[in-house]
This record gives sequence, structure tokens and C-alpha cells, in this order.
Amino acid sequence: MGSRAELCTLLGGLSFLLQLMSSEGSKGGSLKESQRVCSKQTLMVPLRYNESYSQPVYKPYLTLCAGRRVCSTYRTTYRVAWREVRREVRQTHALCCQGWKKQHPGALTCDEAICAKPCMNGGVCIRPDQCECTPGWGGKHCHVDVDECRTGVTLCSHHCLNTAGSFTCGCPHDLVLGTDGRTCAEGSSKPPTSANILSVAVREVEQDECALRREVGELRGRLERLEQAPVRTIARAQASMGGDEKPLQRSCRLIYTETTNPLGFTSWGVADKVICH
Repeated sequence: MGSRAELCTLLGGLSFLLQLMSSEGSKGGSLKESQRVCSKQTLMVPLRYNESYSQPVYKPYLTLCAGRRVCSTYRTTYRVAWREVRREVRQTHALCCQGWKKQHPGALTCDEAICAKPCMNGGVCIRPDQCECTPGWGGKHCHVDVDECRTGVTLCSHHCLNTAGSFTCGCPHDLVLGTDGRTCAEGSSKPPTSANILSVAVREVEQDECALRREVGELRGRLERLEQAPVRTIARAQASMGGDEKPLQRSCRLIYTETTNPLGFTSWGVADKVICH
């Protein structure tokens, strides 16, 4: 009976020890998996370097001792010197699991995933051979363009046009695209072009040309009336003097200056010369 009880106790202890070892092994595996490190090695690395130190220097000198006699002694000074040091340093190296690598050679964790084929169109490698794609792209290596217009989600109020990695919205001819880039509304979306601006400038110049012509015509009429005033004055003077002679008749001609504006329109300025005969 005693040997049987001892055997049962021994088997129970062995089972408990096996369970404890298996639990520790599972914890260690999860830790390794979380760090993407398969094993770690501790190595003794020989190290050689130079270091500075204070080296004592003994300098003898003569001095006056007791009894009025000369004796020799020394004093200690220090200077900076260099020496070579050799020793071994304990270093730990981590070995990454397959599909993972270190961010730098001395790291103890393996946090950077490896993708055999690089991720395209801005994708990021998050796990071994697994890419996380940017919006608008799909596929294993983010090389497939996603057609947003066929996803079943209403993106545009009227027309949807797929583009590389994105989409654009369109509107009928009588509507314009709003500021959100998706909704169509009434209004004019065409900004004023250079041709439109030029046509407006031409119309304004034409209006100014017409006003200038009217002003020139008025000035001509005033000048003609001023030219006829001396003739009428002479005629009245002769009539008052009782003369039978015919009034002095003079013919005058106006000389106008022709001008051309920057847009090519020809106009006549104010008369700058009067010729009378």
C-alpha cells in the first residue's frame, strides 16, 4: 500500500510538472510570436579600444633639509596618457522569424514585415506578403484599380466616372457641379475665359469710340459756328456803313488729326488747323 501511494504521488507530481512546462512553453511561444523573434543568442564579443587616464610622474629636486644641509627629494605630478584596453562584452542577438526583419541591425525585435513583391500605389506591407492598400486600390499587391462607380454606393448625384485610384462626378449640360464635387445644381460653372474678357473689353472700347465720335461732332459744329461769326460781323459792319459792296466771303477749311487706338479703331480728333481763303 505504501509503495502504491508513493507511486501515485510521484505520477501526480510529474503530471503537474509537465503541465507547468507546457504552459511556460506556450507563453514563451506567444511572446516570440508577438515580437516576431524566433530565438535570441547571447555572445561574448571581444572589444578593443583606447582610453585616457592620469599617469603619475615623480620629479626629483634638491631642497634644504634640517641641519642646513642639502638633500634630494621628489614631488608627484600627473599627466594625461593613453592605454589600450581589451575585454569581452556580452551582447544579445535576436534572430527574426521568416517574413520579418529588424528595423536596424542592433534591434532586439523584428517589427518590419517582408513582402516578396513590393506593395504598389502607396500600399504598406503589414504582414509577410500581405499589403494594406490605400483607398481606390486593391489586390494582393495593391495593383488593381477599384471601380468606385460599380460598388453599389451612390457617390454622385448624376454621372460617375471611374479614374485610376479614384473617381469623378459629372453633370448634364443644364447643370453644374457643386463645391462638394458630387452634387449637380443649377448655375454657371464656366469661369470667364480670356476670349470673354477680350470681347467685353472690345465692347467697352466700342462704346467709348461712339462717345468720342459724338464729342468730336459737337466740337466740329461749335468750330464751324465760330468760323462763321467773323463773316457775319463784317457783313453787319458794311451794312451799317451803307456800303453797296458785297460782304466779304471767305471759305475756310478745317484740318483734323487722324488717330488710331490700340485696338485698331480709327477716329478723328479735334481740328488742329484752320485754312481760310
